[in-house]
Amino acid sequence: MPSDERQLIPVPNLDKAPAIYDDEIDELDANCQQLARDFLRENPTIREQSLAQLRDWIAKHPNIKRCRTDARFLLRFLRTKKYSFIHASQMLERYLACREVHPQWFKGLDIEDREMCDLVEAGFLYPLLEKDARGRTMIFGDAGTLNPKIYTIGHGCRMHMLVGETLYDDASVQCAGFVLVYDLTGITMGLLGLVTLNDIRDLATYLNNAVPMRIQELHFVNTPSLALKVANFTMAILNEKLRNRISCHRNWEDLHKKIDKRLMPQEYGGLIPKEKHIEAFKEQCRLHRNQMLALDKLNYEVSRDASYRKKSEAGEIEKGTIGSFRKLQLD
Repeated sequence: MPSDERQLIPVPNLDKAPAIYDDEIDELDANCQQLARDFLRENPTIREQSLAQLRDWIAKHPNIKRCRTDARFLLRFLRTKKYSFIHASQMLERYLACREVHPQWFKGLDIEDREMCDLVEAGFLYPLLEKDARGRTMIFGDAGTLNPKIYTIGHGCRMHMLVGETLYDDASVQCAGFVLVYDLTGITMGLLGLVTLNDIRDLATYLNNAVPMRIQELHFVNTPSLALKVANFTMAILNEKLRNRISCHRNWEDLHKKIDKRLMPQEYGGLIPKEKHIEAFKEQCRLHRNQMLALDKLNYEVSRDASYRKKSEAGEIEKGTIGSFRKLQLD
């Protein structure tokens, strides 16, 4: 996460066909240049052509009423989908639709909202200050801080979106991706009880199809047996790529075999205290606040027969494909 910028991020233009497009992008460092070239198939010509094609598609899309068209925003989708126009446009469309179908999850990303600020300060989810050796952004979560007597699954989803929206426009994040580490020590039956079958299905659909982020690894530590059962149930409806990137660990020592512990908060064996990571994230939220609130003005018209509104039968998920893929085991 950039630490030297202290100016407020400007509010983006939401005109779907502005007279002048915002082409400003971040310069890539040597590592990201190589990643973009070798893994994302990016070069200046492809980037320019793809941005023009996606902008033309947005301008002509009858259901898109208001949308960001600046280069940083559109590159989220183009880089995530390695410059496949079809897949990038589908992801953008699903991203916009999910915001309309589930506003309680994806809107109101305001650090000045008391409940959101309390969750940030408690350390429910936050980016870590140092990237790993491969330039990937580290995100740390403590599930036990989500008190089920106070918060809902909607709060948890909004927190993930709050973190995401402060990072998605970062070129290094778009190229190198994320590694997420979750501490499940404090997870309870009450917390697991917040999540319904419909929530699992809808969240899996979002992760599979609409999240503009390159998730490289997902690590769960101190996973209780009940949570492992829920995780394996969820695995049935995640795509294969995501399933293969999830690991569960018995303890922190097992995690440290795969993750450099120096990157973790000091309370978990790292070098920088948790409060410093959280304070830096709060500052980023303040800088991005106007930009994130402007996202609530994105406008996508979801038709009644659209696939986003269709619900799968619960029985289909329950009988699903559990057992036909690698089930999560404790490392």
